[in-house]
Amino acid sequence: MTNSDIFGEVCVVVEELEVDVEDIRKANLKDIPESCRSCVYWESPEDFEKAKDEPQRKSEFESKKREWFEKTLEEFGTCGKIVYHNGKSVAYAQYASSARLPNINAYESKRVGKLEEGAVFLSCLYVAEGTMRGKGIGEMLLQNIVEDLRRRGFKAIETFTSRNSPDNPSGPMEFYVKRGFHIKDKTDPEFPLMRLFL
Repeated sequence: MTNSDIFGEVCVVVEELEVDVEDIRKANLKDIPESCRSCVYWESPEDFEKAKDEPQRKSEFESKKREWFEKTLEEFGTCGKIVYHNGKSVAYAQYASSARLPNINAYESKRVGKLEEGAVFLSCLYVAEGTMRGKGIGEMLLQNIVEDLRRRGFKAIETFTSRNSPDNPSGPMEFYVKRGFHIKDKTDPEFPLMRLFL
């Protein structure tokens, strides 16, 4: 077994770009793209609102994000991925038990699957580096997550998507439809709940 096997690291070529995908772990939390590192939208909605009004507290929110990852890694195991190109993080994904992501409750489309039912929630899949978008990195990252969850015996992955905005944290609805997801609930027509059976 190589170090890449131990740490969940994969090197792939996407549209002529060589990228590395690594599981998020305590040692590489600092590599989460800067725009995501202090975002606590899913983990702590009340702090997310404060962060908009108090940007000077960025390091405090980075600490909260770090604490969330450390606890989730202990309780759930692998809960995120980072994509690197030339040693720089360019994309990121985060997923866990819906119980670890309280802002799910702010959405009208219900009912999000529970861990005991074998369902995992994908809260973020984001290509942070604008010049890297449209090159297949998001698709490769999603496939990496799906393979990880299948290997671990999960039955489904769910996410909220946006019908109209590609800037949604998990991406636009058509991205998921093209990859086999179906609409599970469209109570909120703008942010439907999508599901893929694994």
